[in-house]
Amino acid sequence: MIAPNQVLTIDTDRAVWREIGDELVVLDVPTATYLNLNGSARVLWKRLSEKATPTELTAELTTTYNIPEERATSDVQAFLEALNDRSLLSFTE
Repeated sequence: MIAPNQVLTIDTDRAVWREIGDELVVLDVPTATYLNLNGSARVLWKRLSEKATPTELTAELTTTYNIPEERATSDVQAFLEALNDRSLLSFTE
């Protein structure tokens, strides 16, 4: 589990992305796999590209989508775990 105040960003050596309309397309370079992000995943990715903590990401979702903090926390954790499983996150200090 990623700590709530851990500063994270996208590993730009492993991922490249481009916004196309309302979607964000990500290429996982080592696996040559494309990911199509929309909605909340797009919001989180863009925020992570500038460095963010899970706490900041949760606040972003609760503000943007007016959802309960518990749900936002769960969604953020699931998203971060999926990115971490693909080694697309970079942990910073």
